[in-house]
Amino acid sequence: MKTPLEKNKIYAPFNIFNFVFFSVFGLILFFTPMTINGQSTIPLDHLLAYINQVAPWFGPVVTLVIGVVGGIVQWRNKSNRQGVLNLTMAVLRTLGIPVLFMAFFNFGPEWLMKPNMLPFIWVKIIVAVTMIVPIGSMFLTLIINYGCLEFIGVILRPVMPKIFRTPGKSAVDAIASFVGSFSLAIYLTNKLYNEGKYTRKEAFIMMTGFSTVSATFMVIVAKTAGLMESWNFYFWSTMVICFLTTAILVRFWPIKPIPNEYIDGVGKPETPVRDKSLWRAAVDEGLAAALHSGPIYKSIWENLKGSMKMVFVLTPSVASIGVLSFILINMTNVFDVLGVILLPFTYLISLIGVPEPMMMAKAATAVLAEMFIPNTYVAALTEPSKYVIAVTSVSSILFFTGSIPCYLASDVKVPFWHVLVVWYQRTVVSLILSGIVAALYF
Repeated sequence: MKTPLEKNKIYAPFNIFNFVFFSVFGLILFFTPMTINGQSTIPLDHLLAYINQVAPWFGPVVTLVIGVVGGIVQWRNKSNRQGVLNLTMAVLRTLGIPVLFMAFFNFGPEWLMKPNMLPFIWVKIIVAVTMIVPIGSMFLTLIINYGCLEFIGVILRPVMPKIFRTPGKSAVDAIASFVGSFSLAIYLTNKLYNEGKYTRKEAFIMMTGFSTVSATFMVIVAKTAGLMESWNFYFWSTMVICFLTTAILVRFWPIKPIPNEYIDGVGKPETPVRDKSLWRAAVDEGLAAALHSGPIYKSIWENLKGSMKMVFVLTPSVASIGVLSFILINMTNVFDVLGVILLPFTYLISLIGVPEPMMMAKAATAVLAEMFIPNTYVAALTEPSKYVIAVTSVSSILFFTGSIPCYLASDVKVPFWHVLVVWYQRTVVSLILSGIVAALYF
């Protein structure tokens, strides 16, 4: 129960202004296409294009510094030396350092310096990712820190236990996971699990069902796949498909039999609030979040610090694994062979109007290594096929350059091969759902 003083503060005009203004401004930045110089895209993308135009050296220099520093300082983290997978990822990040130098100074083996190899990866992936994650995180502050998420979370609260088998409060976590970064989302879920607010099953659902790449990263995916003209359709349909995939898979093995047990055996189960309407509760939660958010510059700084931790890991990872993935895709038949496990499902959606099943199967399999690379691989395909891979690469959630190492560092222990099974299940369901949407839309 809030005291009269707290209610006065929450409903103060300045606090209401912060809640409404920052939320609306943030939504405009990320979801309202504007035409500038003949190009129609969201304001955030226009800002990045402007930075590249006035200071073309800025992005490459920042990327080189971040990648080199990230590849070196990671060895101070003892967890990188624990277990074969963590050690392998740490070594790959270190190997990303020479790749970054070759890309920046434009030297290396002739086969690697072909236009569709390292130069392409450098400009379209490494620099783009390194720039958009921190810059996007600063503007995501408007959506994350000033009540917008809490408002939406309360509106969705009644559906979470029924549809996703998670407590009502997980709605905020789920949406924050989708519009924020997977690393921060997994950190938040792990924190709530250790506080006894999630059971092991609920925490695993959150980590493998919602903690995908951020909305800012999806901008890069959409640009690469040539879908920016349909940005809102792509974003919202991907969000629906991702959430629907989670709702389906929580009802099947290996998620269904995970014990619903708290870390301390007791936990802090959620108590539903029944003394007010859902809309009033949503407004109150949003205004309360805006009240306790603090000065905007502090919120921006905190989000920027979190995103920088993420890019120190991502940039050298994407450099090494990105090059390795491109080599395997362009110079070997590895993913053609692995793609067989998904070919029956891509062939199925080809029957309803989404062509190139073998190419899509190959690309969807490559998502497990690095979620972004397949979108460059299918850029020359038809629009329905590009859409399917662009959606699947986000909705499958689990990949070795990002979310899997974050999950392994958490306290939510489920056998690793179960994680791989969940990746396969998510990929199959995402392919089918996105294939149906593509056939209807394009």
